[in-house]
Amino acid sequence: MMSRILRVAVCLVVCVGAAPALAQLPGMQIEGQTAPGERDPESVIRDQLDAFNAHAADAMTANLHEQFAWFAVDSNVMTLEMEGRGTFRDSMVQYFRALPSARAELQDVVVAGNFVTTIERAYWVQNGVETSQASLAVYEIRNGLIYRVWYYPAYE
Repeated sequence: MMSRILRVAVCLVVCVGAAPALAQLPGMQIEGQTAPGERDPESVIRDQLDAFNAHAADAMTANLHEQFAWFAVDSNVMTLEMEGRGTFRDSMVQYFRALPSARAELQDVVVAGNFVTTIERAYWVQNGVETSQASLAVYEIRNGLIYRVWYYPAYE
């Protein structure tokens, strides 16, 4: 029993310790790391914001992973809001049609590996008055694309 525990411990030390070195080998990439030539996670989110502000639904969709999913998190409930590129694109086209003045800015950005946490403030004109609200969002980036996003309740 002790030798099995020792083997597992050695394997963990060797495997985890070797991960950065393995990632440097040609053709090797550790899940969650940015590959050479791939956009870094923060750049992906900034590109997405630029596309949003240009109302470019196709450009926004191009930033999404094939298995993209968007979740809303509220207290102790997480809801799948949308899944897939096509659904996202259609939703953004409708959104920009309904709110032609929509724009957004990043008020804060924190990057932790392949996760990007933002505070985003959205602005739009409603009944002649500019309105805004902010929200916390957490993005997971895989292969230089947005894989998952979790949005938290908006606040003024």
